Amino acid sequence: MEASDQGMNRILEQLHFVASYVGDCDDWVTVKKEILRGIPSPLRKRFSRRDSRTKEQWLNDFEKELINYYREQTGVDLKLRTLAERREMFGVL
Repeated sequence: MEASDQGMNRILEQLHFVASYVGDCDDWVTVKKEILRGIPSPLRKRFSRRDSRTKEQWLNDFEKELINYYREQTGVDLKLRTLAERREMFGVL
Protein backbone atom coordinates (compact mmCIF):
# COMPACT_ATOMS: atom_id res chain seq x y z
CA MET A 1 0.00 0.00 0.00
CA GLU A 2 1.47 3.31 -1.06
CA ALA A 3 1.24 6.39 1.09
CA SER A 4 0.83 8.66 -1.90
CA ASP A 5 -0.85 11.56 -0.16
CA GLN A 6 -0.83 13.30 3.17
CA GLY A 7 -4.18 11.80 4.18
CA MET A 8 -2.97 8.30 3.49
CA ASN A 9 0.20 8.99 5.46
CA ARG A 10 -1.93 10.06 8.43
CA ILE A 11 -4.11 6.93 8.22
CA LEU A 12 -1.05 4.64 8.06
CA GLU A 13 0.56 6.50 10.94
CA GLN A 14 -2.58 5.92 13.01
CA LEU A 15 -2.75 2.28 11.94
CA HIS A 16 0.81 1.74 13.19
CA PHE A 17 -0.04 3.48 16.46
CA VAL A 18 -3.13 1.32 16.96
CA ALA A 19 -1.12 -1.82 16.17
CA SER A 20 1.32 -0.84 18.94
CA TYR A 21 -1.33 -1.27 21.65
CA VAL A 22 -4.02 -3.69 20.40
CA GLY A 23 -1.60 -6.60 20.46
CA ASP A 24 -2.92 -9.74 18.81
CA CYS A 25 -6.51 -8.46 18.52
CA ASP A 26 -7.80 -9.79 15.19
CA ASP A 27 -11.15 -7.98 15.10
CA TRP A 28 -11.32 -5.51 12.20
CA VAL A 29 -14.13 -3.45 13.73
CA THR A 30 -12.15 -2.90 16.94
CA VAL A 31 -9.04 -1.83 15.01
CA LYS A 32 -11.11 0.31 12.63
CA LYS A 33 -12.79 2.16 15.52
CA GLU A 34 -9.41 2.94 17.04
CA ILE A 35 -8.06 4.20 13.71
CA LEU A 36 -11.13 6.40 13.20
CA ARG A 37 -10.79 7.92 16.68
CA GLY A 38 -7.31 9.13 15.82
CA ILE A 39 -7.78 10.66 12.37
CA PRO A 40 -9.43 13.91 11.28
CA SER A 41 -13.06 13.72 10.15
CA PRO A 42 -12.36 14.39 6.45
CA LEU A 43 -10.23 11.22 6.26
CA ARG A 44 -13.01 9.05 7.63
CA LYS A 45 -14.85 9.17 4.31
CA ARG A 46 -12.43 6.53 2.94
CA PHE A 47 -13.90 3.97 5.32
CA SER A 48 -17.18 2.10 4.84
CA ARG A 49 -20.22 2.72 6.97
CA ARG A 50 -22.33 0.02 8.50
CA ASP A 51 -25.66 -0.88 6.95
CA SER A 52 -28.27 1.45 8.47
CA ARG A 53 -30.92 -1.28 8.64
CA THR A 54 -28.97 -4.37 9.72
CA LYS A 55 -26.11 -2.53 11.49
CA GLU A 56 -23.69 -4.99 9.87
CA GLN A 57 -20.27 -3.86 8.71
CA TRP A 58 -18.92 -4.45 5.21
CA LEU A 59 -15.51 -3.91 3.63
CA ASN A 60 -14.76 -1.52 0.81
CA ASP A 61 -11.64 -1.86 -1.37
CA PHE A 62 -9.69 0.66 0.72
CA GLU A 63 -10.33 -1.32 3.91
CA LYS A 64 -9.35 -4.58 2.21
CA GLU A 65 -6.03 -2.97 1.29
CA LEU A 66 -5.55 -1.74 4.87
CA ILE A 67 -6.27 -5.23 6.24
CA ASN A 68 -3.68 -6.73 3.87
CA TYR A 69 -1.16 -4.04 4.81
CA TYR A 70 -1.84 -4.66 8.51
CA ARG A 71 -1.20 -8.40 8.04
CA GLU A 72 2.08 -7.67 6.23
CA GLN A 73 3.21 -5.32 8.99
CA THR A 74 2.03 -7.22 12.07
CA GLY A 75 1.37 -10.82 11.04
CA VAL A 76 -2.18 -10.46 12.41
CA ASP A 77 -4.98 -11.40 10.00
CA LEU A 78 -7.88 -9.08 10.83
CA LYS A 79 -11.33 -10.62 10.52
CA LEU A 80 -14.66 -8.97 9.80
CA ARG A 81 -17.14 -10.53 12.20
CA THR A 82 -20.91 -10.24 12.22
CA LEU A 83 -22.61 -8.09 14.83
CA ALA A 84 -23.76 -11.24 16.65
CA GLU A 85 -20.20 -12.63 16.69
CA ARG A 86 -18.82 -9.35 18.05
CA ARG A 87 -21.49 -9.21 20.75
CA GLU A 88 -20.70 -12.77 21.80
CA MET A 89 -16.97 -12.09 21.71
CA PHE A 90 -17.26 -9.03 23.95
CA GLY A 91 -20.08 -10.37 26.14
CA VAL A 92 -22.66 -7.79 25.07
CA LEU A 93 -26.33 -8.63 24.61
